[in-house]
Amino acid sequence: SQCFAFPLCLCFLFSSSKNTMGIGMLVVVVASLTSTLSDKPQPRDKVWGSGLIETTIETDVFVAGGGSAGTSAAIAAARNGAQVVLVNGRSVLGGNSGSEVRVSMVGACGGRSDAQPLQLDCREGGIVEEYILDNAANNIYGVPEFFSLELLSKIKAEPNIQLFQDTWLVSVTTTKGSGNTTTITSATCENQQTQRRYIIKAKTYIDTTGDGRLGAEAGAEFIQGREAPSEYNESIATGPDHETEGTSLIYSVKDAGAPVTFTPPFWAAKYNSSQFQYRGVNGVGGGYWWNEISYPYNTITDGENVTHELLKDLFGIWDYIKNSGNHPDSKNYRMDWFGFVGGKREGRRFKGQFVSTQNDIMKDPHAKVLQEPELYWDRVGHAGWNFDLHNPFGMRDPSHPPFVSYPIPYVYSTALGSLISKDVTNLLFAGRLASYSHVVFGSQRVMKSCAVQGQAAGTAAAFGIVKNIEPINLRSNPDNIWSIQQQLLRDDAFIIGMYNEDPRDYARNSIVTSSSELVTNVTDDSKASNVISGQSRAIVSPKGVPPSQGIPGSNRWISNGLPASISLNLSSKVEVAQVHLIFDTGMNRRLTNVKLENSDTPIFGPQPETVRDYTIEGLNAATGEWVQLCNVTGNYQRRRVHNLPCPPSNHPSPLPPSPPPMLVNAVAAQVCDPSATSQTWSISSAGVVSMKNASGASLCLGVDYKHLAYGGETAAVVVNPCNEMPPVKWSFEPGPQGSFLKLPNASSCVVHGDNMTCQCAHVTQCSACHSETFYPGASIEIWPCNDDSKDVKFSLLKVEGANDYKDDVTGLLMVGGMCLDTNTSPGLMASNSAVTTSPHPEPSVTLQDKPLPSVTSIRVNVKATNGIDNAHINEIRIYDAAGKTSFPSKQ
Repeated sequence: SQCFAFPLCLCFLFSSSKNTMGIGMLVVVVASLTSTLSDKPQPRDKVWGSGLIETTIETDVFVAGGGSAGTSAAIAAARNGAQVVLVNGRSVLGGNSGSEVRVSMVGACGGRSDAQPLQLDCREGGIVEEYILDNAANNIYGVPEFFSLELLSKIKAEPNIQLFQDTWLVSVTTTKGSGNTTTITSATCENQQTQRRYIIKAKTYIDTTGDGRLGAEAGAEFIQGREAPSEYNESIATGPDHETEGTSLIYSVKDAGAPVTFTPPFWAAKYNSSQFQYRGVNGVGGGYWWNEISYPYNTITDGENVTHELLKDLFGIWDYIKNSGNHPDSKNYRMDWFGFVGGKREGRRFKGQFVSTQNDIMKDPHAKVLQEPELYWDRVGHAGWNFDLHNPFGMRDPSHPPFVSYPIPYVYSTALGSLISKDVTNLLFAGRLASYSHVVFGSQRVMKSCAVQGQAAGTAAAFGIVKNIEPINLRSNPDNIWSIQQQLLRDDAFIIGMYNEDPRDYARNSIVTSSSELVTNVTDDSKASNVISGQSRAIVSPKGVPPSQGIPGSNRWISNGLPASISLNLSSKVEVAQVHLIFDTGMNRRLTNVKLENSDTPIFGPQPETVRDYTIEGLNAATGEWVQLCNVTGNYQRRRVHNLPCPPSNHPSPLPPSPPPMLVNAVAAQVCDPSATSQTWSISSAGVVSMKNASGASLCLGVDYKHLAYGGETAAVVVNPCNEMPPVKWSFEPGPQGSFLKLPNASSCVVHGDNMTCQCAHVTQCSACHSETFYPGASIEIWPCNDDSKDVKFSLLKVEGANDYKDDVTGLLMVGGMCLDTNTSPGLMASNSAVTTSPHPEPSVTLQDKPLPSVTSIRVNVKATNGIDNAHINEIRIYDAAGKTSFPSKQ
């Protein structure tokens, strides 16, 4: 044997006495994860020939598969104290969402695209929300390779994770357990490119391979195909058979600015228009999910044949678009990328401790009375994609639709029992291979839902490691499940009908006050105390959860302007060690990994509602002085965990400086409230738009050309006393998708750096993102009318008056689901319209850079957001040093 000068001594055993390492098997025993061969190069004077270098690694948790489920499982387990080995069979992470496949990540928001701000936060939260926000902020052009890089960076940031890429699981060893169970003792993985074999000995194993290779090797029971309706009494089941949903290949196109020809490979398929009667095509869109193949192949063992068939179809589709003459809009478009790796939907599905079925979620898709989904006692996540059941014949059956979809009215629960093997004592699974009927699989298989399952499985695995409980026994004690659920909530997962009950959280018993609250007569859901409601999102709604399964309202504090502060007055002195913050990231709207060529719906950049710059302060119990514990700039994340005191920032914010405060007489878009006088406008026959404030004074809508709208680029739309300003005559002109609120004369303006003419009222956030989603608190500016025609939809919701606009009409002016609002003070004067540079004086504080004193109060001061004039904070938690550890226990 020979010992090299590595941090961890590696002992090499040779089967030959030759001086060069050219023959035999090299065996490397690694006792821990502090160093491995993948970290250090072999000495350059040693040459390896045939065979594989074998390394044995001992760890707590082994995760096979680096897709959305596997990455989330590995991160969750590592953050909660487990040592983790993650192996991924390909060069990039992300599975179907990675740069090799480029499928858009969807989840519970599917079918809920009309979710309104502050009413339905359907996105998943947790780890998947974290890296999706990273990608949106750091990859503003939506480059697929940078998304995969974001995932790699997430893994590299976790010191408890050891990653092996291009490494495939090939076998496992097991021992006999009690009854009919087995226990995995090791997993063998190989990287043929580097001639390395890894023998991984873990305490717990998580299968996130998609096709279920790990569980199948271990002997876990599985099914491949569709069950009969009688199997689980499911009305929309279509088996029994071995047919599976197919694999897809997609492509992307770019406008070349000039005509581009296309000659397909000689072996490409030939299509005509009749073959697309159920599959819409156009000349400017990206490659289609319905380019799908399963039958007559086995999606696992015939994967190579499936890929070749998909390539044939892919080029045949583009050939038809470019050369049939039916799509002249494709003239200038070229295919700039296509995949060689298919996006697989289905392989094996395991039968775990619990099988989730259709009747748990929606017994009768045609029922007129909505069925409330079952709340599993061991629920650890949520899902909500439709029962999306694909035609296994795919492109080989053009005379039938490629899928049948059954909308699910409410989001529903994911059970931990669906993620635990009933046959293998130390095996969990997550993703499309988990324990669901084929019908429920059609909903749970989408990638954000898979990520939710992964975070739950990783958290449960870490709990088992910490408590020395095998996965098969986790559900034997309800207290185990409660602790796992509470940790998931703490890590920003959402569990329907579960609330923060962590006894270590000092915020729960605090008295919460704030500098201001934005409260309407419709909902009392912006108050400061919402940050300790126990539910950190809006979810009770017709497409969210029924009232019996959640807390109604927005469940967040919303300030009335900026800067703003919120204070939590503690019930006793506390040596605060950690503060958790959950911010609003617009979870009502779509946000995914892919930036589509002809869609601007996802906002690639920081989300406008999110608090960007803030400080955390503590009220020193001994001196009565406020001390600054943390100063944050440039935030775009939803969840922030701060160990106090925070280290000083050694770099400036990478984001632009905060926009100036909103004008005191500015108009904004707010949640519609028919009873609010600040939203009730009259349009006279002369075009004067006015409202009456709380004192009965008439205020008229106009424009302040001396000041930019908050967060905008052009002049602010404001109100001023009607008797102190010349009346502005607006027109309410119908446009292609709504009506323009238009000035009589255009003015010159600079938009995105270009000189233009502006004449129409416009919500500032729309100018940033060109979407049809708007945000409470967004200012109104003057914008080019032509640019508005696709994005802004103004309508007048008439309260009283005639239908004819020649007469005075009174109502709400709605734009993008929000209503024009002004919170001007009763004493507003025309001379008071200048920008207020400091509405609230900066508090006097002392910087804290040494061990924290006991405090009696914690205060969060919000200086700026990423785009609106209100602070949104959903949840605040406060812990001492003991509370920083994972997995609370009931007291």
